[in-house]
Amino acid sequence: MYIIHEDDVEARELPGRKYKVVVGPQNFGKSKNMLFGIASFPPKSIMPGHIHKKEEEIVYFLNGYGEMFFNGIPEIIKKGSVAYIPPGVEHSINNKSNETMNLIYVFSPPIG
Repeated sequence: MYIIHEDDVEARELPGRKYKVVVGPQNFGKSKNMLFGIASFPPKSIMPGHIHKKEEEIVYFLNGYGEMFFNGIPEIIKKGSVAYIPPGVEHSINNKSNETMNLIYVFSPPIG
């Protein structure tokens, strides 16, 4: 089996967001080198800043708009924006829109 639907994955919650780990070492595909997931941010919500010590992350914004902060410096995000976050960079998201912001993310190596 090589296909899964996001509805078949249970959502988890962290401050300011819900997320689903779709593909990863303990999830569908049992990927050894990557992790793929989707996340949603309620309208006008803020995801607190955090750092991944060894993982690279790529984020693709499916809708909404706001700011993504990198080491405290804001950059504008909107539908179609792509963010690359190297290891050790503090990052956070501020959904300024009146709609739920949805995004997809990839980690390598997979985050524990």
